[in-house]
Amino acid sequence: MELISKKTRSEFQEFFVTKTLREIGSYFDNHDVKYNELPEDKNYGGQRRTLVENYYINFKWNDPKEVRKMLNVYEEVLFDLSETVNQWNADTNKEWLEKLKKFLLRDGYSFENRKIVPVGQVANFEDLQNATNLLDKTHFQEYIERIKKSVTDDPSLAIGSTKELVEATLKTILTKLNIDFGKDDDVPKLLKSVQKALELVPDDVDDTKKGADIIKILLSNLGQVVIKLTELRNLYGTGHGKENVRKGLNERHAKLVVGAGITLSTFLLETFEHRRTK
Repeated sequence: MELISKKTRSEFQEFFVTKTLREIGSYFDNHDVKYNELPEDKNYGGQRRTLVENYYINFKWNDPKEVRKMLNVYEEVLFDLSETVNQWNADTNKEWLEKLKKFLLRDGYSFENRKIVPVGQVANFEDLQNATNLLDKTHFQEYIERIKKSVTDDPSLAIGSTKELVEATLKTILTKLNIDFGKDDDVPKLLKSVQKALELVPDDVDDTKKGADIIKILLSNLGQVVIKLTELRNLYGTGHGKENVRKGLNERHAKLVVGAGITLSTFLLETFEHRRTK
């Protein structure tokens, strides 16, 4: 699944046509987007459009790490446009700024505090994506993108997708550790198996360690996060034939669940990687 739509890419390409060739190259080169030579017979309507296509061609639009580079390019564009309030062409730049922001928003990104971030981001998705190389990246990315886009518009879907993401994380860790689990094991049971395998069971903490009591509390609460997340999902989330819209459930509830789920998954995956490589 491409993480930036063709329409959004095309709109930014049209903006670049208003810049010099040197400026266009600088935008992409500043963020390590690879330049590729197009066949000599290929022309995309002028030097500027063709130059942009040199950077677009062969770009991995479904790779989160690569797409982050392109978002950094777009981020610099939006930042530059937002800094031109007092220039003679301020009105034109403002139009471009609002237009490009609108198309990014359709793709699930917003320009906030001079940064492009996923809409509804309440946790660091990039940390989760980079936490391990063991996951099926394409499959895992589907959960993440669904969560990003549904936090605001469909809180129930965001909650259900977060539960599924946590479950996928737990099963992946157990599979990589060659630990059997039942087909119908629920999330709390899977978590207990993962905690035991990763030595995250509160009772296993050495009482002589500094802060042992705090660690035990955190590990105990870790289990409760998943249990309560699952209960909330059963009440409001997708996956059990619930109505798509529930009164009383809104964006702030989804953000709470998503934040907890993303943080938990990242912690477990990073712990797994740490124990695997030490």
